[in-house]
Amino acid sequence: MNNMNIKIIQTLLDVFQYYGETIHLDIERFENALNDEAPQLIDECFLVVQGFRSGVFEMMIFDDDYHRTKYVDYLKYVQDMSEEEALFTTVVFEICFDHFGYYLEIGNIEKLLKEAYQQNNFEELFIIARSYFKGFGMKQDYEKAFQLFHYLYTQGYDNGAYYLGYMYENGFGVEKNIEKAIMYYSSHDDSQCTLKMGILYMYGEYVEYDEEKAIDYLSKSQEPEAYLYLGILLEKRHLFSDAFQAYFKGANLFQKECLYKVAMYLYKGIGTKLNQSEAYRYFRYAYYCLHGESAYQLSMLFFDGVVVKKDIQQALCFLIQAARLKSQQACLTLAHFYGEGLYVDKSFELSTRYYQMANDINC
Repeated sequence: MNNMNIKIIQTLLDVFQYYGETIHLDIERFENALNDEAPQLIDECFLVVQGFRSGVFEMMIFDDDYHRTKYVDYLKYVQDMSEEEALFTTVVFEICFDHFGYYLEIGNIEKLLKEAYQQNNFEELFIIARSYFKGFGMKQDYEKAFQLFHYLYTQGYDNGAYYLGYMYENGFGVEKNIEKAIMYYSSHDDSQCTLKMGILYMYGEYVEYDEEKAIDYLSKSQEPEAYLYLGILLEKRHLFSDAFQAYFKGANLFQKECLYKVAMYLYKGIGTKLNQSEAYRYFRYAYYCLHGESAYQLSMLFFDGVVVKKDIQQALCFLIQAARLKSQQACLTLAHFYGEGLYVDKSFELSTRYYQMANDINC
């Protein structure tokens, strides 16, 4: 199955809005409602329904340590989806969570907290602290999160160093203190702390700009965003082969900017062997992650008939979606098309609207 359409996301949100968020528990009724709303997106509807049947939706709701790759792999190997289908389904569900704010309500949190203290169960205390920090299972409470993370840190359990640094940096649950924030960030070599320190040195924020230290810290992190920032720094040094490898690692974790970067490198043969067919695949993956510039690149491929068969309607579909995903180039292209009557009916009103959208994106 190729070129799944992200329009299914809005359809799914509309179904939940109209029928209620629990309609997916009645899978047959849900399937009928979704198919009725989007008869032109039958393949996409099928994938979404399969995702709900698999139980992945509930698993993702109750996962307080979410990683996209975990659910892509699950859908691949348990539901026999292709990687592309699994990524598409996973991202669709992510958007639902962001829109509706699902959470699990933990009713006996005080009892669990008291028992964890009595048993000196640091791992349990850490989970509760992170739940307060994220507002997962309870009302978000930075003060309680800070108290727990700080207690754990004083007991030698420093896994919460990143959260302490974050709260000191932003003044959440404690008075803002940049020096203490940096102290906590730099005290622990986990992926989140090293990513944060790398970004601080990369942009010279709170610390003196130091590209070498930024690269060193980012190289220690396995966070998807770390590979993006590392690639940017290596690219700045014209180390294109190394930059490609960094982006490629991030792309394997489905970080959307890394997916786009890998696609561009493959398409142009920069830092790696030219492979436009693979570039097309990575553009699709990034598009499924709602990356506007990737949607724009897909539209250009269909306009030009490069790698894929020339298809003006498909090209226009991607171009319009790219504009909605805030691709400035897509907005400018559509403004030109409507102004000149190229591929679409001439419309001064729509041309002006897209020029305004492009200007707003630039601002």
